[in-house]
Amino acid sequence: MQLYKATIDPISNFSTPIKGDTFFGHICWGVLYNEKRLDLELEKLLDKYKDGKPFLVVSDAFAPGYFPKPKMPSYMLNEDPKDKKENRKKVWLTLEDLQNGNYKNAKKDKEAYIKDKKETIVRNSINYKTFTTDSGKFAPYGVEEISLSSKDIYFLVDEEQISSEKIKTIIEFIGDIGYGKDSTVGKGRFVVKNFEKIDIDFNATTYMALSPFVIDNTNLKRSFYEPFIRFGKFGGDRAYKNAFKNFVLLANSGAVLEFKNREKREFTGNAITNLSKKYRDSVMQGYTILLPIKDLSWKVIK
Repeated sequence: MQLYKATIDPISNFSTPIKGDTFFGHICWGVLYNEKRLDLELEKLLDKYKDGKPFLVVSDAFAPGYFPKPKMPSYMLNEDPKDKKENRKKVWLTLEDLQNGNYKNAKKDKEAYIKDKKETIVRNSINYKTFTTDSGKFAPYGVEEISLSSKDIYFLVDEEQISSEKIKTIIEFIGDIGYGKDSTVGKGRFVVKNFEKIDIDFNATTYMALSPFVIDNTNLKRSFYEPFIRFGKFGGDRAYKNAFKNFVLLANSGAVLEFKNREKREFTGNAITNLSKKYRDSVMQGYTILLPIKDLSWKVIK
C-alpha cells in the first residue's frame, strides 16, 4: 500500500470534526455516487475491506507538517509533572521528533499555526406550514460550528484496488458538496491544496495510530490509548430514516502500540459491521494507519 497526504484549505465553517472513520464514510458515498464515472464498484471494495484487505485507510486531520502527541503517560514523554496544564496544551510533534523520541519539542496550537475556533450559532425551529415556531414562542437553541485552518489528512491506498487519482477526485468531490453535519446548508466545504505521495519506512516495533480504531491484539506486547465512543449516524441517502448507528467503542487516535517483533506494519484494526438492523450492509472504518515512532524498549513501566 502507498501513503498519500492531502492538504486541505477550508472555505466554510464545519459542524463536524474531521476524523478518519467519518471521512472514510464520506469517501464510500463518494465512490457510490461516482461509480460509473470512475469505473468503481463500492460493493466489491467493501467485500475485500471486510476480509482484512482495506482499499483505503484514512487518518484524522492534523496541523500541516505535524502529528498528534502520543497518548502515553506523562513520564514516558519526559514531561515535567509540575507543568500539567502547559503539557496538555502541547499537542503537536513533527515526524522527526516522534521517531527520535523528542517529545519535549511538542508545540501548542499557536506554534503550529493552528487558528481553529469554535463558536455557538443561535438558531430557532420553524414550522414551514405556518412560518412560525411550533410553540408560537421564540425557542432558540445553539449549534456549535468550527472555523478550521489548513489541515493535513493521510490516506493509505491499496492501488491494486483503487488508484490514487480516483481517491483524489473523490476527496475533491467531498470538498465541493461538503463534509459532515449541515453540508446541505454550506458547511464543511474545502479545496484540496496539495495531494502528494509520502514515503515512510514502516519497519518498526512501536507505532502511533492516526485515527480511531479497533485494537487487534495479534503480536501486541503493550498499548497506551484513550477510549473513544462513536455514536455514529448514517449519511447520504440513509440520513433520513433510521439514521442512527449502534455505538462503537474504539481506541482514539494517538494510541501507541508496541509489538513483540519488528516488521513492516502499515495499518492495524478491523472493519466494523452490524451497525444497524435496518442497514445490515453498512461498514465502518475500524482500521488505522500506523506511524512508526521511537521504540519503547528503553522505557520501564512504573
